[in-house]
Amino acid sequence: MDTDRSDFERFARALTEARLRQAAELRERGHALPGAAAALNALDAYGVQQTVVSGNVRPVSKIKLQVFGLDQHILWELGAYGEDSDVRAELVRLCLQRADTAAKDAVLIGDTPADIEGAQANNVRVIAVASGRSDEFTLRDAGAQAVLSDLRDTELLVKLVCGDNPH
Repeated sequence: MDTDRSDFERFARALTEARLRQAAELRERGHALPGAAAALNALDAYGVQQTVVSGNVRPVSKIKLQVFGLDQHILWELGAYGEDSDVRAELVRLCLQRADTAAKDAVLIGDTPADIEGAQANNVRVIAVASGRSDEFTLRDAGAQAVLSDLRDTELLVKLVCGDNPH
């Protein structure tokens, strides 16, 4: 069966509508990673531009972060999403391009080996967080420069992203 862009767009709309209907359930059953909100706030305070690179389509990415109140510092237009490509390395490349940012100035914070591979393919530093899907060993083995068990140590995360002198 052949599919085209209009098929994908119909799928993306249906997926988004389903996620909107499930938002309350997601809020009840899910949770933000401990420290996530504080980390986003601290990085914003240091002037770090924040966006999303995700295999999810943009509207679904937005819903997932909005449900947990983690969307306020996200520059959505700089991100790259499932509708842009299904190859993580291409999503990272697109994000760098949209943000007009050199790889040496970017940091990808991810939680899967695919995130690490996408960052490495673009020479972007990567900080991995063992959110549950992938453990610390798996993330370290995949090549992450730094691996955190969670996001509770905001000061450490800011130091890893911004360096020793974040100002």
